[in-house]
Amino acid sequence: MSETMLAALTNIRTAEDMIVAFRDEEQCRRLLESMVWPAGRVCPACGYKRSIAIAGRDMGKRRARPGLYQCSSGECRFQFTVTTHTPLHSTKLPLRVWLKGMWLMLQSDKGLSSVRLAEALGVSQPTAWRMGHALRLMAAREHMLDGTVEIDHFHLGGRPRINPDDPPPGRGRKGLPNTQKTPVMVIVQRPVTPGTPAGDARAAVVTGLSLRAAARAAEAQIDPDAYLMSDEAAAFIALGENYARHDTVKHSSREYVRDAVHVNSVEGFNSRVRRTIAGVFHHISPQHADLYFHEIGFRWSQRIVTGQAVRKSRNGVERMKTMWSRVPPALQLLQVFRAATGRQMRRSPDGGIIVKSAVAAFG
Repeated sequence: MSETMLAALTNIRTAEDMIVAFRDEEQCRRLLESMVWPAGRVCPACGYKRSIAIAGRDMGKRRARPGLYQCSSGECRFQFTVTTHTPLHSTKLPLRVWLKGMWLMLQSDKGLSSVRLAEALGVSQPTAWRMGHALRLMAAREHMLDGTVEIDHFHLGGRPRINPDDPPPGRGRKGLPNTQKTPVMVIVQRPVTPGTPAGDARAAVVTGLSLRAAARAAEAQIDPDAYLMSDEAAAFIALGENYARHDTVKHSSREYVRDAVHVNSVEGFNSRVRRTIAGVFHHISPQHADLYFHEIGFRWSQRIVTGQAVRKSRNGVERMKTMWSRVPPALQLLQVFRAATGRQMRRSPDGGIIVKSAVAAFG
């Protein structure tokens, strides 16, 4: 990315700065190209790194749209733009609307509902809903988590309505009460040292809380050399044998922290997921839950560890707390669009979305 484009993003601090920076369509296109192709244009069809610009209406030539390029490979010759093979593929919205919408969603601590985003941008609610899913798809991360990694689970969904005519739910596997809620597996990576970004956070809907489901979700996300931490769940204890080191805390014995062994980070992320759903989206379907988890996990990682400070609890107990500094929303756009190519999203016949990407979900 050129220093001019980086400076333009760095200077965006307020909503007024954002409106000024994203007011021109040509400027937005060049800014988007610098984020999607930080090392130069790459053909999305074959990966060839040389291409030519096709002179368009902006240069008084043929009737080609601005920003159209052609691959220089003799076997490809594919014509593409910066949005080709991305969630913005064949979009009818101006790029300035896309960038404004992305900035507004990233600027909020817990996201922005499609209704509020539609009001802010002047688009329809279904359009804003698909814009939100485009951000969530691009926010997904593929690299393996190493270092110290915490793993836990929780259930997604509210309390079911009680029907007096229905039989009692009873007990299921190992005497646990049956539930209609959706099980979710969560993995959180701890930050390394002050001055480094927060660790990544991943979550996904799984088929159950068995060892097989936990292993399937973890094997593609956690490096075998990682230091795994969990509670005393039997599936996690068995799973720990697959990694270099594993420690547990026994919540049933009221043990929550033992030196550096705890799962407070992953439980904090679980709480963030619940509060985001309850306060912003109110309800998410299990079919699209993984996309929402991508967005929440991306926000979790967009922080910088600034140090530690001693803080007192309500009971007067002194504890060491980690201090954080948030990455500006405009600079978060760099990480979002850098992984845009190859992640496609299409509109389904019934008005929904069809995701064409290998990173849409895990587990």
